[in-house]
Amino acid sequence: MNLRYNIIFFLSFFPIFIIKSNLNFSELFFVSTFFLILCFFNFFFLKILRNKKNIFKIIYQSLIIVYGLDNHLGLFSGLVQANIGFFLKHFDIIYIPSLLILLVLFIILYFLILKLDESKISKIFITTLLTLFVFNIIDDSKSYKKVPYFEKENTQIFDQTTFVMLWDEMSGFDSLSSKSDEGIQVNENFEKLFQKFNFDYHTRSYSISKNSVSSITSLVNFKEEFKSKDKKLVKPSKNYFSEYEINENLFFEKFNSISVIQNMHLNFCNHDNVFKCYQYNPLGLDIINAEIDLFSNIISIWSLNGSIFGKSVWRFLKQFIFITSTLEPEGEKLFIKNILNFTSKDLSSKKYDLVFMHLLVPHKPYGFNEKCQYVAKLSNLNIFMSKSENIKQHNIERNCVIKFIDQFLKEINLIDNLRIIILSDHGSRITNEDNSALSTIFAYKNFKKNTSNRITDKLSIQSIFKKIYNE
Repeated sequence: MNLRYNIIFFLSFFPIFIIKSNLNFSELFFVSTFFLILCFFNFFFLKILRNKKNIFKIIYQSLIIVYGLDNHLGLFSGLVQANIGFFLKHFDIIYIPSLLILLVLFIILYFLILKLDESKISKIFITTLLTLFVFNIIDDSKSYKKVPYFEKENTQIFDQTTFVMLWDEMSGFDSLSSKSDEGIQVNENFEKLFQKFNFDYHTRSYSISKNSVSSITSLVNFKEEFKSKDKKLVKPSKNYFSEYEINENLFFEKFNSISVIQNMHLNFCNHDNVFKCYQYNPLGLDIINAEIDLFSNIISIWSLNGSIFGKSVWRFLKQFIFITSTLEPEGEKLFIKNILNFTSKDLSSKKYDLVFMHLLVPHKPYGFNEKCQYVAKLSNLNIFMSKSENIKQHNIERNCVIKFIDQFLKEINLIDNLRIIILSDHGSRITNEDNSALSTIFAYKNFKKNTSNRITDKLSIQSIFKKIYNE
């Protein structure tokens, strides 16, 4: 009988995520060794719990099966994340309903095991777990190869390139964040940046929506308002690593060869004119020459696979700074310089007449200190920050974006050959008021432009964008 429960343990605890992940030899060796140690522990522990009606044995068996079902089904991504609106409406912390789901599942299994004889129990769960195990091996929906990334053969050469830098959740000049002393300083730094590189910049720009999907979809389709019929412009993605697919993109129609640097929220890469696509990929950090310690990488990838146990352990270890998360959006802040260096190569290559970059920076959770160094602990418990704490930290993040842009534009040394748009999709959303949720950055520089203008008219980023590209 112990043999059957050893099989159940093996099937339950097998680290299924390693099949989907691009782990190196050291990481595979670490995970495999840890798994074998657990198997040996289980073998000897079952010998201690030989009594058929031993309550501790029933608890132990129930926990193993709960873990196995969660491991193979990915209950966090499949159940919790899929209904996150409902759960956040009733719980402030998403991990509470996650753990409640595990508790309910444990109670059901406990009484099921208590009532059935061991032979039936082992047959039922070996069959169930083996079926899930085989399915997960065959199924490639969570494979690292599914993260959008490609580069088509491209022989075109362009002397001039348009470069769009879309920074997510960055407030503008007249925002709530700009009312504080730190915010006033941030505004001054923005003005210095834009004047230094001859941008026309808007001090009262806003978005028509505080939602990224409707804001950006409207922007790239030259719409000054988002109507219910426009929902067909975007659809939920069937790709595990993308949230939404953009169905129509009139802005991209104006270019012949496009490079996209994006995050998992919106996929721009389905357009025919996209010749190169990079989506931030914690399963392929080598693409941007990024490195992370072995333990942080393994735990982050385990969490990405979607189990409640994986997500909870990741969150616990992140809270106590045992790991640094590589997942979005933390990873984009952690490796912001790597991503910008990757982008600069596309600009220098002259293969693209449009380079379009959308990053979840300075989007929450926060991560930068005043020296613009990424500090993992700053990303923890942002939900409990006061309004004033949010404003202060958001201004630090905005100031860091300014420094990153300044350094980036100096280093690429292509400023005269670029048409550049720097903007955000919406504001900080620290509050639901317009000056927090809708206030945005918008700055524009044409090729070889040698003057800078400060524009104070109150205009939406959608209308400004439309005027530039669709008049």
